Amino acid sequence: MILLTSILLMVHLLPSVRTINMTFFPCDANGTAIDCSNRQLDRVPLFHSQTVTQLDLSLTKIMKLEEHSFKGVLNLLTLKMNYNCKPEAVPKCKLDIHYYTFKTLSKLEELYLSGNNLSSIPWLPKSLKLLDLQYNKIFQIDSLEAPNLEILFLSKNCFYNNACNQSFKIDEQVLKEMKHLKNLTLAYNNLTTVPKGLPPSLEYLSLKENTITEIPNNTFANLTNLIYLNLEWNCQRCDHAARTCIPCPNNASLQLYKKSLFSESSAIVYLSLRGNSLKKFPEGLFTPLKKLKTLDLSDNLLAPAIQNGTFFSELKNVTWLNLIYNYEPKVTYTELILSPHIAEMSSLRSLLLSGYFFQRLSDNSYEVLSKLYNLRNLDLRMNFIDICNATALGKLPSIRNIDISQNMLKFVSLCNEQHYVHSLFTQTQHFKVIDREAPTFRNPLPPDMQNKESDCGTQFLSLAKFRHKLCDDKLTFNLSANDILYLNKGVFEGMENAVCVDLSFNYMSQALKEGVFSKMQNLSYLDLSYNRFDLYYSNAFSELKSTLKVLDLSNNEFHFNLKGMGHGFEFLQNLTELSVLSLANNKIGMRISKRLISSSINYLFFNGNHLYIMWESDNDIYNSFFQKLTNLTYLDISDNNLRLITPTIWCNFPTSITFLSISRNEITFFPWQNLSTLHNLEHLDLSHNHIEFLPSPVEFGDSFSYLDLSHNNIASLPDYLFSNHKLRCLHLNNNQIKEFNQESLPTSFKNGSTLRYLTLHHNHFRCDCGTTWFADFLCSTPIKIPNLTTLVQCQFPESQQGKSVLHLAGGSSCQDIYGGLAFIACAFLTVMLTALPLLNHLYSWDLWYSFQVLWARFKGYSQLKGSDSKHQYDAFVLFDTENPAVRDWVYNELICHLEDTGHRRFCLCLEERDWIPGLSRIENLHNAIYKSVKTVFVLSCGGEMTNGVIRQAFFMVQQRLLDEKVDTAVLVLLDDMFPKLKYLQLRKRLCRRSVLSWPQNPKAHPFFWNQMRAALSSDNLKFYDKNMSESFA
Repeated sequence: MILLTSILLMVHLLPSVRTINMTFFPCDANGTAIDCSNRQLDRVPLFHSQTVTQLDLSLTKIMKLEEHSFKGVLNLLTLKMNYNCKPEAVPKCKLDIHYYTFKTLSKLEELYLSGNNLSSIPWLPKSLKLLDLQYNKIFQIDSLEAPNLEILFLSKNCFYNNACNQSFKIDEQVLKEMKHLKNLTLAYNNLTTVPKGLPPSLEYLSLKENTITEIPNNTFANLTNLIYLNLEWNCQRCDHAARTCIPCPNNASLQLYKKSLFSESSAIVYLSLRGNSLKKFPEGLFTPLKKLKTLDLSDNLLAPAIQNGTFFSELKNVTWLNLIYNYEPKVTYTELILSPHIAEMSSLRSLLLSGYFFQRLSDNSYEVLSKLYNLRNLDLRMNFIDICNATALGKLPSIRNIDISQNMLKFVSLCNEQHYVHSLFTQTQHFKVIDREAPTFRNPLPPDMQNKESDCGTQFLSLAKFRHKLCDDKLTFNLSANDILYLNKGVFEGMENAVCVDLSFNYMSQALKEGVFSKMQNLSYLDLSYNRFDLYYSNAFSELKSTLKVLDLSNNEFHFNLKGMGHGFEFLQNLTELSVLSLANNKIGMRISKRLISSSINYLFFNGNHLYIMWESDNDIYNSFFQKLTNLTYLDISDNNLRLITPTIWCNFPTSITFLSISRNEITFFPWQNLSTLHNLEHLDLSHNHIEFLPSPVEFGDSFSYLDLSHNNIASLPDYLFSNHKLRCLHLNNNQIKEFNQESLPTSFKNGSTLRYLTLHHNHFRCDCGTTWFADFLCSTPIKIPNLTTLVQCQFPESQQGKSVLHLAGGSSCQDIYGGLAFIACAFLTVMLTALPLLNHLYSWDLWYSFQVLWARFKGYSQLKGSDSKHQYDAFVLFDTENPAVRDWVYNELICHLEDTGHRRFCLCLEERDWIPGLSRIENLHNAIYKSVKTVFVLSCGGEMTNGVIRQAFFMVQQRLLDEKVDTAVLVLLDDMFPKLKYLQLRKRLCRRSVLSWPQNPKAHPFFWNQMRAALSSDNLKFYDKNMSESFA
C-alpha cells in the first residue's frame, strides 16, 4: 500500500514540471533578467526564451560549458559567470569552456568570467563591449578578436595571492586593434612596464599593484582622452605595509621624468601615485595636467617635499589633495611647516595631512592655509598633535570641516589607545580615502543583509544620517580619539561658530554642569559617546537649549555601573530644540529619573540598557518612563534583556510613536491585545526574541503597516494576522513554521492588494500533498518574497528535506491522490470477490494441484529415514564432545545450516543424539560409519587426535576405502593455524574439496556452507587430482 501511494504521488507530481508558473525555476526571473547565482547548479539550465537578455550564473557549481549550452537564450546581452572556481579553491578546479560556447550569442554585449581559473580565452562575439577576466590564470594574451570592446577587466591574474612566477604579457597589436576601448584594468598582474600600444580612446587606465619601476617620457602622450590614471603601489613603501609588500629593487622609488605624464591636451582628472616611495618630483611633471582635479600622493616619502616642494605651484586646478602617511620613518616633527607654494593651489577644497607626525602647526602653516580661499576640508588625523590653535583654524576663509581626531590633545598617559575611530565627516570629500585594498575574493552580501525597509516604504533616519544631514557644509570640529579628560570653556576656544563637534572616544570622566558650552553659539550636533560622563545635574547643556538638535550620549556606561550612584535626566526639559537623543549602551537600570520629559525629542535610541531591571514585576516606578516624551515618533529599546512587556507598560508608551523596535530581547509574552492603543504605530520590530505563538484576535491600528517577527520560535499563525488590510511588510523568516492554513488567507492577501513584502525563508515547512496549494500560491502571488527559490525549503518529510517548496507547485491535492488510491483499492476488491468464486467453480482441482506443487517447492526436499536400505544417514559427524567451542559450533552452526535450512536438508548422525544405548561404542561407531554416505571430521587445535573414538573412526574410514573403494572422509578445520600433519597435507593435494576451513570473516560463511553441501552431495573420487591419483580397481 505504501509503495502504491508513492507511485501515485509521483504520477500526480509529474505534470507539475510542465505546469509550474515559474518558467525559470530554480532561478529568479525579473522581467528579462534571470538570476541563477548562488545556487547548487552543476550545469547550465535548459531555458528556451527569446526575451531573456540577462543571465547570472555566478557562484554556482557549473564546471563545464558545452558548445550549445546557451542555445535556448540566443538574445542574451549580459552573461555573468563569476567565481565558480576561484584560483585559491581547494581542491583545485577549473571552468572548462568549449572554444565556441559563445558563438551562438551573436548579440552578447557584456561577458563576466572572473574567478574561474581560466588559462585561455574562448571565442568571443564581435558584438562584445565588456569583458571581465579578473582573478583567473591568464598570463599572456596574443590575440583577442573583440574589435568593439569598450571595457576590459584583466586585474588579479598574476600576483602574490594568485602566483604565476612570470610577468603578465599582452601583445601590443592586441591593444592597437581595440580602437573603441575606454576602460582598461590591469591591476595586480606583475607587469614590469607600461604596456605598449594603448589605444587613444582610453578614458580609464588602472595599473596599480604591479612591479613597474619606471614611467618613461611620453608614455601616455597619445592618450588624449584619458580621464582616470591609477599608478599606485608599484614601488611599495614596506615600512607602512598592511599586507604583502613588494618594493622596487634597492627600495627605490618609481622613476618619473619631466614628460612621464605628458600629453598635448591632457584630459586627466584623477591621478593616483600612492604608495610608490616617492621623495620628490621632476620639475614640470604636473604642468601638462591642466584638468587635474584629484591627486593622491599618500603613502610615499614626501615629508621634505611638503615643507619646501615647488611642485604645488603646478597644481592650481587641483581640488582634492591627499598627502596622508608621508612621514619619515622614526621622525616626529616639532611643528608642521608647509611649503609656501601650497598657497598657490587656488582651487584646493580638501587637504589631507594625516600621518605626517608633528606636534603642532607652525605660524607659517596657518599663514599658508589662510591663503587657500576655497579650502573647506582639512584632515589632520593621526599626527601626535598636542597643541592646536583652533582660533586660527576656525578663521580660515571657507573652512567647513576640521578633523583633528586621533591625536594627543591634552595628553594623559591613561588614554585608551584601543579607541580608534575613523572620521565620520569625510563624506563631504569627492573621494573617500581607504586603506590599501585587500586583493582577495569577497562574496556579495547575502540577501538578509539588504535594507528591509526599502521595499516597505518606511524610511527612518539613523544617527549617522542625522550627522550627515546637519553637518554637511557646516563648520565641524572632530576632536574624537584624543586625550581630553575634562571639558571646560577652554577646550572650545576658537570653536564658537562650530555647528557640529565630535568629542567621542576621549575618556572624559566628569559631571556636566552649566557653562561648559557657553561659548558655543551655533552648536546643533554634539557627540559625547564613548566617554565617562556623569549625568546628574539638571542644568547640564542648558546653554545649548536653543541650538542643540542631536545629542549622542551612548556608551557612557561607567557611572551607570557604579552601585548606589544616582543619575538624572531633568536636563532634557531645558533642551527645547533637541530632536535626536542617543542613550544607547549605557547599562541604565536603576537610580535614575522616573521619567524622561521632553516635548521636542522625536528620536530616542535606548538600546543596550537594562530595562529588564527597570520593568521588573515587583517594581512599578519606571512603568511610565517614556510617557512624557510627547513628541516621540521613533523609539529603539532593543537589546535590553526584556522577557515580557506588560499591558501597563505598553499603554504608557507615548501615543505619538510610529516606529518601535523591541528586537534582540528575550520576550516570550507580548501584549497583543493592547496593540491598538498606539494608534499611530506604523513599524513594529519584534525580531530576535523568543515568541512562540500569537493569540487571536488582535486589533491593529489604522496606520500599522510593518511587522517584523523574524528569528523567533513561531510555529503557527492565527487567521487575523492576514486580515489586516493595511499591512504592507511582514517578516516571518527564521521561525518554526511548518504550514499555513489555506482557509486563513483572505482574498486580499492571496491577491497581494495590500501586502507587498513577505519573508518566509529558513522555516520548517512540511511538503506533502496537503501543501501543494501553498507552492501554487508562492508561484502566482505578486507579493515580493526574497530568497523564494533558494531558501524557502522543505524540512519535512525527511525525503523532501532541502528541496525548494516550489517543486510541489502544480501538483495534486490529498483529495486527488487518496481519491485515486481509494478507487483502485475498491476496483481491486470488486474484481477479486467476483473472480474467486468463479475460478473455484470451474478450476477447483487444478488450483488445488498447483497449490500443492508450489507448497512442495516452498517446503523443500528432505530424505526420509530408512528410504535407502544401505545408507541411513547422509553424514556421520565426528567431533571432540569434550571441547565446548567445538560442541557449540556443531550444534549451533552445522546442524542449523545442514538439517534445518536450505533446498536440500541433510540427515546427520551424531554420537550423543543418534547412537543406540546398550550397544558398545565400537558397534555404534561401526554402524554410524557404514550406514552414512559421508563421515565428517570436525577438527580443531585441541586434543582431537588423542580422542580414541576419532582415531578409531579414522582407521575405519581408511579400511572402508580399501575394502569398498569408497572415499567418505570430509575434514572441517575450525582453526586457521592447524598443525601441518602429513596426512592432512597429502589430503589437500589429492582431494582439496574434501578439506574445508571455517572462515573467520562472517561474510564468507555462505560460501563455506555451499562448499560443505557440495562435498556431502558428491563423490570424492571424481575430484581427485589426476596427477596424484591411483587406480583403486
